[in-house]
Amino acid sequence: MDTTTREELWAAVEAFDTEAAEIAIARLLWDLPLSGAVAGVVLPFLAEVGDRWESGTLSVAHEHFVTDMLRRRLAVLSAVPPHPVLEDPSASAPVVLLACPSGERHDMVLLCVALMLRERGVRTRFLGADTPVPAILTVARATAADAVVLAATRSTAFTAHATALRRLSAAHPLYVAGRGADGRTVSEIGATALPDDAVRAVVVLVGELLRLSGSW
Repeated sequence: MDTTTREELWAAVEAFDTEAAEIAIARLLWDLPLSGAVAGVVLPFLAEVGDRWESGTLSVAHEHFVTDMLRRRLAVLSAVPPHPVLEDPSASAPVVLLACPSGERHDMVLLCVALMLRERGVRTRFLGADTPVPAILTVARATAADAVVLAATRSTAFTAHATALRRLSAAHPLYVAGRGADGRTVSEIGATALPDDAVRAVVVLVGELLRLSGSW
């Protein structure tokens, strides 16, 4: 990430200067494909936002300001239709449902995963933050999801709904990510843990979808 522009971006964020922040982030993302923008700019920036918030140097208001700005920019980057990846045009691409369970409001990294999957031709259904588990089950069934991906920063976001999530994992391959996806929790709900790195998580998911379908 360009050091000068990065400093300009942080100065704009700290001042809540929307126009300057938009210009700085646009410069950083200029001429980058979606995956390159996410891996090289958006994810490192989000990691620094988290570090600054945990250290107390960034307020909740700043975090919301950054999140809103990044959502708008990612919407622009993802406007390009996904590349077809199926050898057989008549075949249906797999459907992946992505959500954060009730109480989990940090969904930006999961959104990045959804966009990178879509770029690879996956049909994504993104429900976002704070989604009740019964609603996740309903949508998974309605969309005949080939896989469900849940993310949370606390293990209780999963374990509080262990029975329902085990039922979900029995019907749809269930993958979990985030700090809340520790080994004990993953085992309790019958899920598979994804790598912490979002780009690697996408690679793993695409490989799993290929393995599950046998043809995609």
